[in-house]
Amino acid sequence: MTIIILLAIVLLFYRMAPGKMSIHQNLMVAVNPKAFAREMLNEKNWNEWWPGKQMRSSPGFEYKDNSYRVIEKKLTSFVIEVSNGKESITTELIYIPVRNDSVQLNWVAEQKSGLSPFKRIRSFRWSKNLESDLHILLEKMNSFYSNEDNIYGLHVEKSLVADSNYVFTSLASKTYPSMQTVYGLVDKLKNFITINKAQSLGYPMLNVHKNGDSSYLVKVALPVDKQLKDAGDIQYRWMLKGGNILVTEIKGGPSKIEKAFTEMRNYVEDHQRIAPAIPFQSLVTDRREEPDTNKWITKLYWPVM
Repeated sequence: MTIIILLAIVLLFYRMAPGKMSIHQNLMVAVNPKAFAREMLNEKNWNEWWPGKQMRSSPGFEYKDNSYRVIEKKLTSFVIEVSNGKESITTELIYIPVRNDSVQLNWVAEQKSGLSPFKRIRSFRWSKNLESDLHILLEKMNSFYSNEDNIYGLHVEKSLVADSNYVFTSLASKTYPSMQTVYGLVDKLKNFITINKAQSLGYPMLNVHKNGDSSYLVKVALPVDKQLKDAGDIQYRWMLKGGNILVTEIKGGPSKIEKAFTEMRNYVEDHQRIAPAIPFQSLVTDRREEPDTNKWITKLYWPVM
């Protein structure tokens, strides 16, 4: 009698457990599609939001009792194998651009459960737990990628151009300019401003452009309180006061500043902004007085329209 009841229970669960494991989780994320795709393609970045561990024995990640391994990267999706040693399923994480500021994420899978009633029941229970885990992983992605500071590694503020009048000078250099060279140009501008009975209104501004022949064009500018006439290699420039400009602050030396330039360029391109003027560094910390590059404060300004 007991065996009959047990078989009846197994048969009941067998009928309840479908012949296919079907998983479908979706979520809308407020993130620029280009930025999301670029960051997701680099699996090293997954450590920043993944709630579990990175696998030691092979490429992939662990969460709870399952391992996740990317087995294929497509144009708009990742094929991810999920396994716990007994069960495994091939899933696909699909990202669909909706607007310039949002992405639809669909994490789906479908697979036959097999004929064995015990295996079908086990697969059914595992798939339900997995579906819950995938929802949590999507929420983790949403929490991380919806914050642009996490994507670009810096905080970008939208501001307005504060000054209209600038004087600048430039020089060509076969190597990347030293701070001694840069501040030599700064002092030259300061002397010019003093001679013309004007006042400097802010920190030195620096732009270094690498030419195709591996030489560098170095431009240094200072904002001033009035319009001045050109004199030799020192020139006056006017910028529209109140124009849009993106600003971020960096603490650190040349490598961090260079990385910030790259990420700011990504930000501008991702958001389809056009730069009407060259970006520049604002040298908040006087490099001559502070030799420790880790303590340098630099503001990066990027005019946009």
